[in-house]
Amino acid sequence: MFNDFKTTVLLCIVLIMSALLGITALGINSLNAANKTLSHDLLQSQVSVDALLSSNDNQAERINTLERDYRVMTELNARHRKQVVDLQATHESKITKANLIKDSTDEPTKDWANALLPADALQLLKPADCQSGDSNQNGLCVTAP
Repeated sequence: MFNDFKTTVLLCIVLIMSALLGITALGINSLNAANKTLSHDLLQSQVSVDALLSSNDNQAERINTLERDYRVMTELNARHRKQVVDLQATHESKITKANLIKDSTDEPTKDWANALLPADALQLLKPADCQSGDSNQNGLCVTAP
């Protein structure tokens, strides 16, 4: 009987150990699967980090390009403003000179300066006005037929 008890206990111990080894093997397999998943997630995260870093570099490059373009545009705007001021001064000078001719003390010069242009002359000047960017009285720039 003692042998049967020993055998039974030994068999129970073997079954318990087998069950523990099986559970441990399943746990190890589960941990290995989780490890593979985490490794894959880590690789995906690294790819995402690399993409973000690349995007950040591209964004920094775009910011530098925009800053450079801004400086160029600012310089062009400043030049344009100066040219507009110069043109306005030239225009005012020409208008002042034209008004002096219109107010001349010499009658033939005064009559010539105040005379209206004939319709034929206006017709000839229309294409030149259109080419210079001026428009006709209706705001349209049409070349002569």
